[in-house]
Amino acid sequence: MAIRKQKSGKYLVELYPNGRDGKRVRKTFATQTEAKRFEQFQLNEAEQKPWLPDKADNRRLADLVETWFTLHGQALADGVKRKSKMLAMADLMNNPIARVISKADFSKYRELRLQTVSIKTVNNDQTYFNALFNELRRLGQWQYGNPIDDLRALKYRTPPMGFLTAEQIPLVFDELTKGRNKDAYFVAKICISTGCRWGEAENLTGSQLSNNKVTFLNTKSNKNRSIPISKELFDELPKAKGNARLFSNCIKSFKMATIRAGVQLPKGQSTHVLRHTFASFFMMRGGNILVLQQILGHSSITETMKYAHFSPTHLTDAVKLNPLTPE
Repeated sequence: MAIRKQKSGKYLVELYPNGRDGKRVRKTFATQTEAKRFEQFQLNEAEQKPWLPDKADNRRLADLVETWFTLHGQALADGVKRKSKMLAMADLMNNPIARVISKADFSKYRELRLQTVSIKTVNNDQTYFNALFNELRRLGQWQYGNPIDDLRALKYRTPPMGFLTAEQIPLVFDELTKGRNKDAYFVAKICISTGCRWGEAENLTGSQLSNNKVTFLNTKSNKNRSIPISKELFDELPKAKGNARLFSNCIKSFKMATIRAGVQLPKGQSTHVLRHTFASFFMMRGGNILVLQQILGHSSITETMKYAHFSPTHLTDAVKLNPLTPE
């Protein structure tokens, strides 16, 4: 036994907290309770092994990505996509041990990426990288901090916003009716009528159409939204029961239609032009910016403000209230 009562009436604690090969501990106490407390204290200390240095975390970047996805990313709407992107990042960086990654390492990665992608894409990579380490710290899965927490994103000039003019809209839709994939016509019509993203319309199911409304699910903001449409459009759209998809994948058909119509769009804004067109016409015709925010599903009004200048009354107070205008 580790605790023995002596002839004197006192209690002797004798134990080897770290095994027989370790140091022996002996101590005498007046009461058995004190002896038991000391014994437990010694065993707890041995279990924690405070004299041993912390074992270095040698997980590699791809390992952290997998941990992030298991504990957090799989619950995100774009979690699978982000995981794939970050694993590709790790591969391009030769999958380094995560705790030794430096700002210089990430700067070299950016330099390599810029040879094939835009500044905006590289900045998105940096956003994912920051989110990875910050979230793992919040989850108690990372103790070394964020290696690029104060690294500035590259300066990026926002490209001009592309939208269809009143003259171009019928030209594009005329080409869509001539195309082989008729679904592209319906998807484009939903996009330009509701301001939704192409993917939101393309993946609609029968249950998402009812009472002259379209309900968009699995949106970028993770919030469902229902947008009214005209009775004419509702009656024109194909119908299906339950979760059956209404349309096939038809984004290429739309791109080809814009080319045939002679419409030149800014790079990277092929189908998004329909969302921009809806928003710009909404504001030009006197729409409310806060209502537009709800329709587009923006989480922040800042995102929606890029359409404010289309309003016919935008900043007209500059004329009414400047010092040279008579009172």
